[in-house]
Amino acid sequence: ALGLEKYYSYDGSISLVDSDKNYKYDDATKLVLASVKPLGNDYTSKLETALAGGWLDVYENPGKRSGAYSAGVYGVHPYMLLNYNETIDAVFTLGHELGHTMHTLLSQENQPFSTASYTIFVAEVASTFNERLLLDYFLQKTDDPKERIALIQQAIRGITGTFYFQTLLADFELQVHSMVEEGKPITANVLDGLMSDLYDVYYGDSQEKDEFLKSVWARIPHIYRSPFYVYQYATCFVSSAKIYTDMMKATGSEKDKIVENYLNLLKSGGNNYPMEQLKLAGVDLTKPETMNAVIDEFGKLVDKLEIELNRLN
Repeated sequence: ALGLEKYYSYDGSISLVDSDKNYKYDDATKLVLASVKPLGNDYTSKLETALAGGWLDVYENPGKRSGAYSAGVYGVHPYMLLNYNETIDAVFTLGHELGHTMHTLLSQENQPFSTASYTIFVAEVASTFNERLLLDYFLQKTDDPKERIALIQQAIRGITGTFYFQTLLADFELQVHSMVEEGKPITANVLDGLMSDLYDVYYGDSQEKDEFLKSVWARIPHIYRSPFYVYQYATCFVSSAKIYTDMMKATGSEKDKIVENYLNLLKSGGNNYPMEQLKLAGVDLTKPETMNAVIDEFGKLVDKLEIELNRLN
C-alpha cells in the first residue's frame, strides 16, 4: 500500500489514509457506552455513572501531566485522568481507561480491601477487552473506507506493539538476566547484538533493520525500573483476545456464561493466583491455542485492511 521497496519497523507508524475526523467528547462517550452493551445492563449502567459522576478529568490543561490513567480509591470510586483531543486514538484511550476503571470498581464492590487490588498480570485484560468491543462497534457503525482503514490499522498496530514487540522485549530481558547470573560481561555492544539477533528471530526478512534498531532496548524504561514487567502486556492481550473470540463465536446461554465468567474475573480482584483467575474465565495460557487467538485476529485484520484498501482504490 505504501509502495516501498524496503520496509522498516517505523513504516508501520505511517497512516495509510488522511483521516482528519474529530470526535467530540460527548460523542466518544456515547460510542464507548454503546460498545459495552454486550457486557450487560449492570456493567453499562455503572460505566454510565462513571462518565456522569465527575470521575474524569477530561481535557488538557497547562501544567497537567500527559497521558491517561485510572487510579483506584478503595471505599470511594476510581478517578481517571485523560488528555482528550478528539482523535480516534483518544476515543480508544477513553475506552481503554474506562476498562481499568470498571475493573477496579467491580473488584472493590466484591472484595475486601485485602484482596481488592489485582495484579498487573490481569490488569490489561479489562482495558484491551473494551478496545476490542469498541473496534467492532466502530466497524459495524461506519461504511466509510477511510475511517475503516484508520480503525483497522490502529488495531494492527496494537497487536504488533503489544503482542509481538513486548514478547521480543521480554525475551531480551530474560536472556540478559540469565547472562548476568552466569557471570557474563554486559556491555552496550553485547546488548545491541542480542537485540539485533532477536529481531532476526521474531521478524525474519519481513522488515529491514536500520542502524538504530539494535539499540531500542535503551529507550524502554520498564527494563530498568520494573524488571519482568513487559511480558504481562502480551499475556493480558492474549487473554482478552481469547475471551473475546470465544464470546463472539458463542450464542445464547453459552455466550451468557462466557460473559458471566469474564465479569467474575473483574470482580475477583486479587483473590487468587492470576493464572487460576484466567482459567476460571476460560483462558489457559499454558496452551498454544490460546496464543492463536491473537495470531488469527491479526490475520483477519490484515485481510479486512486489504479489502478496504481495494475499495478505496
